[in-house]
Amino acid sequence: MSDGTAVEVPSHVLDYLGEQRTLTLATASPAGVPHASTFLYVNDGPTLAFWTKPDTTTARHIEQNSLVSFAIDDYAEDLSKTKGVQGRGEARVILSGEEIARVAALFGDKFPDLSPGATMSISFFKVVPTDLDFIDNTEPGSETRSGTFGAEFHRERSYSVFDALPVQEVESIGATLQKVEVGEGDVIARQGAPADKFFIVIDGEVEVSREGEATGSTRHGPGELIGEVAILRDTPRPATVTATKPTTLFTLERDTFRDLVAEALGTTGEFERVIQARLGALEG
Repeated sequence: MSDGTAVEVPSHVLDYLGEQRTLTLATASPAGVPHASTFLYVNDGPTLAFWTKPDTTTARHIEQNSLVSFAIDDYAEDLSKTKGVQGRGEARVILSGEEIARVAALFGDKFPDLSPGATMSISFFKVVPTDLDFIDNTEPGSETRSGTFGAEFHRERSYSVFDALPVQEVESIGATLQKVEVGEGDVIARQGAPADKFFIVIDGEVEVSREGEATGSTRHGPGELIGEVAILRDTPRPATVTATKPTTLFTLERDTFRDLVAEALGTTGEFERVIQARLGALEG
């Protein structure tokens, strides 16, 4: 079910995902009309899978707008025992027969008493997270008191495609991103062309290669950033970026990215440290 690219998620979060049985999925129509439903699910690492009939509101929404939010938790009257996962990601119907068989096997393992039923009348979907938060009020230092209104929940950022950027910039960046889907072999950026976009790999894999270099190419998967150095230096693309498999990316226009960087440099040294580290790695 996964695309073969490792995503680093803490083991206790993966354990929690494996233990739970249902997720609440929030979708929206292209016009922004929200909808939420609860489903049985399985997971392969951080990637989630569920099934529903193709004529449901959830299925129709995903076909029109693949961005979703979800929550996985178990209720506890004592709020100090609350745990859960909250996240956002991209949902899509599973079409590969091999992948469908893999998901069906995962459901069989997790829900051995579940009858296969009429599988021809349902569709399997997967959710590839762009970020995950783990809620754990059992952690030492959590100040939640059972029965207290306004109690806060202890939140841990477990995974994000924006991990290399300061948390305070995530919402600003997320509001301006555009989703792009490319096929295997498609050229995303060409060496020597203007650096007009910044890329974040969401799903799939890309290859970065430089003409005339003996060191070969490098491959990049979900959560990795592509193209920011050329934008910061205001230079042409130093390499060609090609999709090695069907790939989903978020893109940010050059001027928007530079404005966000300029704002961040004036407010946090962490962002500057990240950028300088990446520049240094390139030069080294």
